Amino acid sequence: MSLTIPLSSRDTSPPSSEPQSPRDFIEADSDTDGASGGASDGIQSCDTSTKSVNQSIFDYVREHGRTYHSYHSGSYPFPNDKPENDRMDVQHEIWKVMFRFRNHFAPLDDPRKILDIGCGTGVWAIEMGMQYPNASIIGTDLSPIQPEWVPSNVKFVIDDANEDDWMVEPQDYVHTRLLLGCFEDFREIVAKGFHALKPGGWMESQDIMPTVYCDDGTMPPDYPFALWAKTQDKAAMNVGKPMRIGNKLKRWYEQAGFVDVHEEVFKLPINGWPKDPQFKMLGKFNEQNYIEGIQAWSLFLFTRGLNWTKDEIEVYLVNVRKSISNHSVHGYHKIYVVWGRKPYDELDVPSSSSANPPPQSAS
Repeated sequence: MSLTIPLSSRDTSPPSSEPQSPRDFIEADSDTDGASGGASDGIQSCDTSTKSVNQSIFDYVREHGRTYHSYHSGSYPFPNDKPENDRMDVQHEIWKVMFRFRNHFAPLDDPRKILDIGCGTGVWAIEMGMQYPNASIIGTDLSPIQPEWVPSNVKFVIDDANEDDWMVEPQDYVHTRLLLGCFEDFREIVAKGFHALKPGGWMESQDIMPTVYCDDGTMPPDYPFALWAKTQDKAAMNVGKPMRIGNKLKRWYEQAGFVDVHEEVFKLPINGWPKDPQFKMLGKFNEQNYIEGIQAWSLFLFTRGLNWTKDEIEVYLVNVRKSISNHSVHGYHKIYVVWGRKPYDELDVPSSSSANPPPQSAS
């Protein structure tokens, strides 16, 4: 069952003139015209006359001072309240800069149908709507947290990707991002994405490997943030929501039948330890992102998967937050980007010309 969402009650006030994201710092002295959304021709409010909505989806589940989605409650283990939504929007900017201002890596050619699974606050779908004005973009999520004003070619739908039928027309491009810990078996999502595509269409997944990495020996064995990641992983496995999917995506794409499958791996610093100015800047924003998100990533999983109380979690997170800000530890996460093409027919094989597709600009 899918529900077209109504107007969101999220704050849509104009942003501050002060830099609020890593992209602000880079674009402040640049002529680059990013695809970040905002007021422009073609942006309109959702049409309230075509709504098919069950009002109960707004009756969020309240737990431990946070709110969670009510539609298929418990499917997604992280909050949907304003602090988390604001954090996710900043996180999108961090990833956008890390990806060199690309929204996608698949070599799209005038796509007309785009599907964003687990769209969250909708910012990626909105940017894609502006980048590809001839395309129809559908973003699906369990929570109606998307903004009121969107490009006219963008629509948000309340839907659970666990359902057998995604109820969409054949797509040119299917996109997922940061869906670790959301499904019992992400291979099923890859298979459904394959089924939802037109022959020749592309699917792409962008996800983080939760393991904390360090290349220079500065991370001690008892580094609290790395131990937290292992604890979270255990809790997630106990509730049947695996976190370690990033490094498996390429293999799963190939097993699902995709051809021309590619993988690119990025390093995202945990804090501002790098010497390189841009990576240091990304690390500083990411440090705040992690500090603000660590409670959201712990409450549901630790209470259900480990039987911890909220007080136990809060005490535990004190040292974890401190360790995130420890610049003497040169830790980072690996970000996996995998994309593949659905064959045109059974004789379709990977072509040498597409082995290394050129980077796609976000403009």
